[in-house]
Amino acid sequence: MPIRKVRNILLIGYCLGVIAPTLLLRAQTSTGNIVGTVTDTTGAVLPGAAVTLTNAGTSERRATTSDAAGNYQFVNLIPGNYRLEVESRGFKRYDREAIRVEVESSLRIDARMEVGDVAETLTVSAETPLLQTQTATVGQLVEGERFRKCR
Repeated sequence: MPIRKVRNILLIGYCLGVIAPTLLLRAQTSTGNIVGTVTDTTGAVLPGAAVTLTNAGTSERRATTSDAAGNYQFVNLIPGNYRLEVESRGFKRYDREAIRVEVESSLRIDARMEVGDVAETLTVSAETPLLQTQTATVGQLVEGERFRKCR
């Protein structure tokens, strides 16, 4: 076999064995997302609802409003526990705690608003576990101590 052919085969093997896996590793993220739709009890969407997400560990707050289709989203969230609050004029405030965001997770939390005064709060505490219906990926929260041991 000519040397040129061997060199080309080795170069292709190197590219596939070393460079390609590093490109795939870059595609992985260390954040998560929360998306959802704000509706009333009849299922009608509520555009313009104020949606606030608070990180329980850092107290960082993010705010957005639901769009014309009632949808909202929070992207690039640091893994941890969060609290979601939704307010809309003429409806009770929706409040959900202990939302666990993990690495590469995309959680869907739909807020169903009940008619009432904003001073009233609808607190959701006993609900089915959060499922990742947006993607088929699996992620987990890596504690700082475990992460240091992996290095």
